[in-house]
Amino acid sequence: MSIWKAFLKKLGAIGEALIWLLYFICADYAVYLIFELLKIDRSIYKGTFNFCSCVLIFTVMFVISKLLSIKNEPLVKTSRLKPGQVGAILIIAMGMLGFVTLYIIVADKIATYIKSLQQVMDDYRDSVDRFSDAPQVIVPVWDTVLYVFNLCFIVPLAEEMTFRAVIYGRLRRAFKPWSAVIISALIFGSLHGISVHIGYAIVCGILIAACYYLTDSIVAPVILHMIFNLLGSGVATFMSVEEFGFPQGIASNIMLNVNTISLMMMPMAVLAYTYLVIVKRKKDKEAKSLEEASVVQVELVGEADDVSEENTDVQSNISDLEAKK
Repeated sequence: MSIWKAFLKKLGAIGEALIWLLYFICADYAVYLIFELLKIDRSIYKGTFNFCSCVLIFTVMFVISKLLSIKNEPLVKTSRLKPGQVGAILIIAMGMLGFVTLYIIVADKIATYIKSLQQVMDDYRDSVDRFSDAPQVIVPVWDTVLYVFNLCFIVPLAEEMTFRAVIYGRLRRAFKPWSAVIISALIFGSLHGISVHIGYAIVCGILIAACYYLTDSIVAPVILHMIFNLLGSGVATFMSVEEFGFPQGIASNIMLNVNTISLMMMPMAVLAYTYLVIVKRKKDKEAKSLEEASVVQVELVGEADDVSEENTDVQSNISDLEAKK
């Protein structure tokens, strides 16, 4: 393949990935329009809105993944995870949460000296606060529960199907694995907008996509994303519901302990990734050995067929000679 054709192939893959990102945005906007037409207040029924949006996004991306797999290698990889890999994923999730916690701590410290950044941090906290747009007293409890369920389980499914299964999967066909990891992470980060989100979103995008590549299973990034959202926001949001009666002090202590443990798990996350790399290399080496063995077996079968044909020719010649006698 010429350099020009290779360049066009890579450019086309990026363009296609951006189209899938547009589909993601359009699906979310379609649900937004439906809520507007039905005059449903999204600030009150945020859980319902997010649930409908994520279900539609997941459905669209699932169909796209199937279409892209027609007459091609399956886009979504679903290798079975080993217990050690699952353990590594849990450690990585905690370490990733520790990184985001440290990121926010540093951003807060810098914000004390930069007023414009302080406003950005305030906006960030409003964006992750379930009750920033509507007082808790007018929000149905069931919608808050749905919001937490959606945040911890449905959002990871929708985003992983979009950014790892479809976007990373499509880029992987044109780029080397780690290039596809970085590009997909940049696209993932861009979804969060040019704010305090984008910095840690890109890093998290790299970590999650790397986990997918190293395990060859979409289950791995889904689990990683679910654990991250559960411990990062889900538990805190659930315990903040006044109707459940959780003492504020206990809730604060739980989140403080979670953040402290996550910070301590950051070095362990590096070791967990090292483990995944070792398992990946071993698996690839075994696959290569099996492929080479298969090639040798085919060659031996071919040689055996040739010998069999030669023996048949010899027997035929002997039979002809005996017939002439």
